Amino acid sequence: MSMLLVAGFQNALAAEPSANKQNAVQNDAAGVPFLFSSEDWGTAFGGAGIIKGAGQPQASLFGTVIASSNGSALIYTGLHDVIIPGLEQMLVSVNALYGNYTQSSYYLPGNPNFNGEHPGNNDSSKENFITTSSVEQRYAARFKYILPIAEGQDGALASLKQASLGNASAGRVWNPLTSGISSFEVQPFYESQELDDFSPDSADRAAGIKFILDYDNRNSNQLPTRGSHTTFTYTKDWGSENRADWATWEFEFSKFIDLGSNEYLDQQVIAFNAWIADTPTWNDTTHVNGVEEYKRPPSFAGVSLGGWDKLRGYNTDRFYGRSAVSYSLEFRAIPHWQPLEDLPIIGPLYDIPWWQWTLFVDAGRVADDFDLGELHSDMKFSVGGGIRFKVEGVTVRTEIASSKEDNQLRIFINQPF
Repeated sequence: MSMLLVAGFQNALAAEPSANKQNAVQNDAAGVPFLFSSEDWGTAFGGAGIIKGAGQPQASLFGTVIASSNGSALIYTGLHDVIIPGLEQMLVSVNALYGNYTQSSYYLPGNPNFNGEHPGNNDSSKENFITTSSVEQRYAARFKYILPIAEGQDGALASLKQASLGNASAGRVWNPLTSGISSFEVQPFYESQELDDFSPDSADRAAGIKFILDYDNRNSNQLPTRGSHTTFTYTKDWGSENRADWATWEFEFSKFIDLGSNEYLDQQVIAFNAWIADTPTWNDTTHVNGVEEYKRPPSFAGVSLGGWDKLRGYNTDRFYGRSAVSYSLEFRAIPHWQPLEDLPIIGPLYDIPWWQWTLFVDAGRVADDFDLGELHSDMKFSVGGGIRFKVEGVTVRTEIASSKEDNQLRIFINQPF
């Protein structure tokens, strides 16, 4: 069983602006140390911290540092939800992650025991991976424009409060013109994965722009009980003289149904998520340094399953290919009983207003053709459960997921959807 604790690179940590912070910046800082062990990390230790109200009432600054007994290290920092004066409909965020790992496993070609089998496809062996030292980097900027309609018409700051605290009309009617928050996001990015002992059959870098159209009609972004969330993402890497260009698209839909309360549970919710993705350039070719290459993204930047949010019982990026589908069904419950704030040391130091118990099942499949029939045959499954709780405005989730290949224990931030 492995354990992973890292900061969410793509998931912004939004501070919750309150009414008394609109006209004055009030910094609110919190930090936590941690210790864990895994096969790849050995014994690792580090800390994470967040500053809410970092220069602006709604902005947050988050950072994580991890070091391990085998020499691996990770540094992550992110500044989120900054509003540029004069652009009240715009939220700007920047993220940076640098990891130096002395021993990591990747489902890439190079294992001599599996000649002729491509790792990462739906039928590949769970043992078909390589282990090597590596350096990984991920950098991104996010420019999110809140469309001035429905609950976004009063600006980005008001939209953050609506997303955090909820709105009485959200989730009752699916109509972007009258309910919910609609946005368009442009996200330039750069990612690299440099392996010491192996040369993967795809580029080790990706650089491009993600274009994201989003409609959030949930009554809360941390504890939704009704409504839906719809996202379409188009990613384009124009390539360079050393790597091919490529493009992917993704469509994701989440739905939340309130089951009410009972004698033991204050809140019961059914949460459903569906995701489909494709690489339309997969079979196109171009010439790179005089050699014909397919227009395909590297495994870490393309369409994949396994990890924190999709097929959680499998390793990160366990499956990858041209296209994929993924489904998740969760039962989320908040019991009346909440002992966390009464715990010694933890209770007095941290604001922990709720905890949530969850049960879930995931299903998904990757394929090298965009064929709905193939994508829904011979699917992989995982089941699990966990506890999520809110600490100083941040949703922390701990969960165990099981599949035919492995059991995964993870600690992460934010709801999976």
